[in-house]
Amino acid sequence: MKNRADFIFKAIVTGAILISLIIMVGGGKPKESDSRSRPSGKSSAPRETPSQAVEASTATIRTVSNYIKVNGDMTARAEISIYPDTSGRIIGLNVSEGDSVRSGQTVAVVDPSLPGQKFAPNSVYVPVGGTVLAINSHVGDKVSPSTALMTVGDLSDLELITYVPEKFAGYVKTGLPAEVTFAAFKDRTYTALIDEVGTVINPASRTLEVTLKLTGENPQVKPGMFAAIKLVTEQAPEAVALPSEALFTYYGKDSVFVITAEGKAERREVVLGLSSPDFVEILSGVEAGETVVTAGQSLLKEGSPVHAVE
Repeated sequence: MKNRADFIFKAIVTGAILISLIIMVGGGKPKESDSRSRPSGKSSAPRETPSQAVEASTATIRTVSNYIKVNGDMTARAEISIYPDTSGRIIGLNVSEGDSVRSGQTVAVVDPSLPGQKFAPNSVYVPVGGTVLAINSHVGDKVSPSTALMTVGDLSDLELITYVPEKFAGYVKTGLPAEVTFAAFKDRTYTALIDEVGTVINPASRTLEVTLKLTGENPQVKPGMFAAIKLVTEQAPEAVALPSEALFTYYGKDSVFVITAEGKAERREVVLGLSSPDFVEILSGVEAGETVVTAGQSLLKEGSPVHAVE
């Protein structure tokens, strides 16, 4: 009887322990129905992407020009040197630099006398009218028929002489424009046109001589002035043009971002024509009047919301 009582007691204790464990495990889990019905507190609507601020420009019709920078000097087209007819010593100069002279005027006197001999002074005449551009001799100097006493030129007919590197020789043509500035007038830009193009490359400097003429009346410009020249070598008139900064490369292709009417960034491949430091000609890919991103492209991707800012 004792053994049977012990067995019953042990069975009751074991059952109680099992029931306790089941209650503990089952009570720690939330009911499935409760978990599904509990609200999360988050909206299921998709989040809207904010619009990206970018700088932009409108494609316009304009002339796109490419140019090179060279230097040159102003000279008088009709310019001659004045020589004496005999050797001797200069005893008189009748003019100064900048003076106007007329044809046949006496500009200098040369005494051809030798020691122990007496000769009549020899007058030096100017054969054409103009302005004295330079005087190369002074009173007391010994001169000969090969000595250029002075230079006389016509200031109403000035030209600008420059020299273009050989690699650009095939581009320069008469009639192409240029922008000219002078050290004496730094705040003013003059316009000029190519008037003559040389026919021979200088073998020593590998350059081609090019002559330009300033447009309009420019009485303040003098022969001998040093000029800085932006010489146009190519032009594309009536071109669809964009600022150069609008371009970027996408998988090796020249591309731009166009802002659509819906305010989205649309990536387009473009075919380029003539390029200048400021503008580029667009042969295809963008039409005149379309708005193109010029700054902020690196932050965009196809379809990004954008808006232009100044």
